[in-house]
Amino acid sequence: MNNEITQGEALNFISSITSGMNQNDDPESVLDQILSACIQVAAAESGSIMLVEPGREYLHVRASRGLTADSGSLRLRVGEGVMGWVAAHGKPRIVNDARSETDYVQVKEGLLAELAVPMIVGDTVVGVLSVDSSRDNAFHESHKDFLSIMANLAAKIFVNLRDNRLLKTRDRFHRVMIEISRVVSASLRLEDVFRQIMAITEKAFRFHRSTLLLYDREAGRLNVAAAVGADPKDVDKVSYAPGEGVSGQVFLNKKPVFIPSVRKEPDFLNRMQLVVDSDDIGFFCCPILQGTEVVGVFSTFTSQPDGIEPESLLEFLEIVVSFISQAITIQQLVKDETRVVVFENIQLKRELSGRYQFGSLIGRSPNMIKLFEKARIIADSRASVLLTGESGTGKELIASAIHYNSPRREGPFVKINCAAIPENLLESELFGHRKGAFTGAVADKKGKFEVADGGTIFLDEIGELDLNLQSKLLRVLQEREVEPVGGRTRQVDIRVIAATNADLEVQIQQKKFRADLYYRLNVIHLRIPPLSERKEDILLLVQHFLEKYNAENEKKITGISPEAIQLLENYDWPGNIRQLENVIERAVVLSQREVLTVEDFQDSTLPFRDLRATAIEKRREAVAIEAVDAGDDVDWPERNLPPEEHLSEIEGRVYQVVISEVEKRLIVMALKKFRYTKTQAARYLGINRNTLDKKIRELSIDY
Repeated sequence: MNNEITQGEALNFISSITSGMNQNDDPESVLDQILSACIQVAAAESGSIMLVEPGREYLHVRASRGLTADSGSLRLRVGEGVMGWVAAHGKPRIVNDARSETDYVQVKEGLLAELAVPMIVGDTVVGVLSVDSSRDNAFHESHKDFLSIMANLAAKIFVNLRDNRLLKTRDRFHRVMIEISRVVSASLRLEDVFRQIMAITEKAFRFHRSTLLLYDREAGRLNVAAAVGADPKDVDKVSYAPGEGVSGQVFLNKKPVFIPSVRKEPDFLNRMQLVVDSDDIGFFCCPILQGTEVVGVFSTFTSQPDGIEPESLLEFLEIVVSFISQAITIQQLVKDETRVVVFENIQLKRELSGRYQFGSLIGRSPNMIKLFEKARIIADSRASVLLTGESGTGKELIASAIHYNSPRREGPFVKINCAAIPENLLESELFGHRKGAFTGAVADKKGKFEVADGGTIFLDEIGELDLNLQSKLLRVLQEREVEPVGGRTRQVDIRVIAATNADLEVQIQQKKFRADLYYRLNVIHLRIPPLSERKEDILLLVQHFLEKYNAENEKKITGISPEAIQLLENYDWPGNIRQLENVIERAVVLSQREVLTVEDFQDSTLPFRDLRATAIEKRREAVAIEAVDAGDDVDWPERNLPPEEHLSEIEGRVYQVVISEVEKRLIVMALKKFRYTKTQAARYLGINRNTLDKKIRELSIDY
């Protein structure tokens, strides 16, 4: 017959088709190409390829040409119609007059002939290829043989391409899952985790406009917990009752769904205004499970399947939802823990606020009272403060008190010792860095200035800061902005309190410290007096440390002897309060008495002399006083009382005048002896510095 296919024509056609298919790795395109070739060779008018579904009960159309517009949704039960019969028996079938076939399924009006051949891989029928014609007796054995070859060829190529694509898809899913798992473990905030997961999936699979709904048990509704690609004004008041809309049905049914076109889905309510009338997009919706309980619903849209089966994407999204469920669980645990932490934090802040109130700081000496009054005044400002004083005088304690009595008390109080961190790490520690800024910077890191945003930063040992870092610190003070290593500048709201035991003015002269930074820091200057200038506070400090270390060591030491107090008050304390605290702690730990005595401070490692040596030294000083030339301002012999006639002239004031004159001579002698250094003169006389100052004023000593 005229339209029969010769062997040569068939081979040439197969060769050209095979060559074209080898250059195409898309299974859908391969099916379309083969179907078009078969329709052309068989001189047919239409045709289709139907594949067997995984359950092997139905066939569904995967490619069609010349059929009705809705033929793509056609499904046949295996065994139903001509194509169903071929799928069930695995044999070709020619129908030359459809009118005489009782099982013929009319898919297009006017068709009279059909040729269907099975697509076989191994011993399994994977689909059926069929061509149709409006002419009776349109197909012959040569057509059947050619279509059988083409169908088997199509089956093998399609399965190989499908399996290859499946492997690639699984690898793609795997890589995306790894990336998502890192996100889940990197943050404790559910909204942040959700947004980052959606950013990953949008890039990988073109998902967009994603929404997370969580179930509120008290209200009995699904509320929006997070949304990507939506206007916040449109989502704030949106909620769904269980069973309401697609999301409500998924919540009740506990089963995920895929809707190919939301425009054709009456249950899609579009309350968040995510879809406009012109959109024809698909919609995935999955329940979020914790055990067997549904706690929420996740949904997302897709414009293009990206060559991946919707079923595969739905399975993938179910795994993604399990990650989101994990993030929800973590957030709930964090909330539970936060309730406890917040309560403890409030108590701690109250305790700290009380502890660092200036009225509670330990000190009754006049210079400390003046310091507390000045610090209380400056606490309400945001001005920079420079604390100076010897090591161990309590500069950090004063800085803490300023912060916790300021309007910034609810903000962070960040402390950093500039001398304790290596110079090459200090810049990153202070200002932070961005990932990849230098070798070893494997992640972004906030600097101390960013951490202190909204609060106070305390820079101890500021004099040890490198000149380069001094310039960056100056910028922070001037511009209120920080620049991380390898990053962009950002504004910060911080108060800077700096401290040093060095003489910054000397360092400026030696060009070790920037003058402009010094003036910026030195807006308010507080000098913390050393312990040698506040001997009145030693007893108070000792009592405080006794209570502290009694509690820590479960001791019951009730006090300290007067001789021991005198011993402590007579010492110069070069290490200041820190040294005193260490001495008291050691005495408490080692003492077996209820009251600390001089013997508890006579350890060879402590800087105190034997009281006997002290007594001998005092006797020597008393003898030396008799030999001192007190000057010419009083007319009586050395080492003797004034003449009686002279005393008679000051009757009623004899004791006061004589004693005052002796005190005056002793003080003048001590000042001359130590070149008018008051601290050393006071120690020599056995009195404290404040008492010496008081006596100098009372006796009108001019030196």
